[in-house]
Amino acid sequence: MHLFAHNAMATSFELRLVHPDGGYAARAAAECWQRLDRLETLLNRHDPASEISALSRLAPGDTLALAPDTAACLRLALDLHALTGGAFDPTLGAALDQHRRGTSKPSAPPVRGRLLLDPACPLARVLDAPVSLDLGAIGKGYALDRLGELLDEWEIPSALLMAGGGSSLLALDGPAPDQPWLVGLGDTENTACLPLRRAGLGASGFAVQGAHILDPRDGHPARDCPLRTWALAPDAASADALSTAAFLLAPEELAELAGRLPGVGFALLPALDKPLTFHGILIRR
Repeated sequence: MHLFAHNAMATSFELRLVHPDGGYAARAAAECWQRLDRLETLLNRHDPASEISALSRLAPGDTLALAPDTAACLRLALDLHALTGGAFDPTLGAALDQHRRGTSKPSAPPVRGRLLLDPACPLARVLDAPVSLDLGAIGKGYALDRLGELLDEWEIPSALLMAGGGSSLLALDGPAPDQPWLVGLGDTENTACLPLRRAGLGASGFAVQGAHILDPRDGHPARDCPLRTWALAPDAASADALSTAAFLLAPEELAELAGRLPGVGFALLPALDKPLTFHGILIRR
């Protein structure tokens, strides 16, 4: 097993690659980091030259031609917004900035712009009001998915990809034949082990970044929520977004999503002194 690390998207990415030739694995990792850096130039909203920043500067009615990766990430984000009833929303950039600076005021949520993506070509149109995009809850996972595809092209099928200290994971084939990657959930007092293979896992919650999650439906900080959530999905981008939505959705809504969507499941840590709860996830104790 060979370990490689790279800083991008304001966090650290790691690759654990299983291959008999360390030099070959290193060359594959180097190409992965080149791909990751290109994705960052497209998706980083803090870079004025990125396409995400350009979209945020458009007036209602304006359009912008997008790179295929930008369009694909945004299309998935909008699909997940609809799927979660608005609990995941990629247009919270300005609201999140105000919340982190402590300048937001309790009020009715402001009108946020909408994006219309042309299904036939990578073209976006802004509707209603300017948009303020923040792909922090999906961008890292989207990048991991693209790196996973690249590793398959390099014929390195056994790999574990991580970002954000493990808040975003993508598992390819396990470290040995018929053996999955084993990922821990919970804390030191309350843990479970999740077998992971050809799937993504996202984590979100107060335990990592404090009260940083806003409810898009009213614009206020989330309250009376689990301490931490995990979402399992067939891809890392969906897992990232669903872990944020899971923080806001009721248990019965999570159970409904897990029952309706193949390969999707959730784990919740209600509090440090409470046991983990699961919807659609099979664990190993």
